[in-house]
Amino acid sequence: MRELTSVDADYATIGPNQSTLRQPIAVPASTLFNCLANGPAWKEWLGIDVEWTSPEPYGVGTTRTVTTTGVTIEEFFLTWDEGERMAFRFDRTTLPMQSFAEHYECTPRGDGACELEWSYAFEGSGPLGAVFAKVFGAVFGLQNKRAVKKLAKLLEADPQRFA
Repeated sequence: MRELTSVDADYATIGPNQSTLRQPIAVPASTLFNCLANGPAWKEWLGIDVEWTSPEPYGVGTTRTVTTTGVTIEEFFLTWDEGERMAFRFDRTTLPMQSFAEHYECTPRGDGACELEWSYAFEGSGPLGAVFAKVFGAVFGLQNKRAVKKLAKLLEADPQRFA
């Protein structure tokens, strides 16, 4: 595992290779947030295993480990506004990254629905860092566009599950 450069919560919206996805979801923002705070749910909509390594209640400074097909990531939470938003950075990973952060905003739409705004930014490392970033960005973006639609279906199929 390699140590990454520590970044702040703004990095996900202003860093290199930045991207933002938006997805309307027909559940309250608090329900979406509760789903994002549920480790096992990530496997259902994003295909990753999430293990919280800090005890509840979660907040700024919380840590978790994410694993998926040959990749391990240790994350550190920079923002945690219950029911509204969370942001984290990668502290260590097996990926050839220099830095990485994500920000999730759950915005009410006033009709019992909400919108997820998922922003992320990253920088590759090493001599092929720029090439890695281009390929990773394309694959990660495509995967996440599918994932947010899957997340919406998961939540809308059983709105009370994470209420």
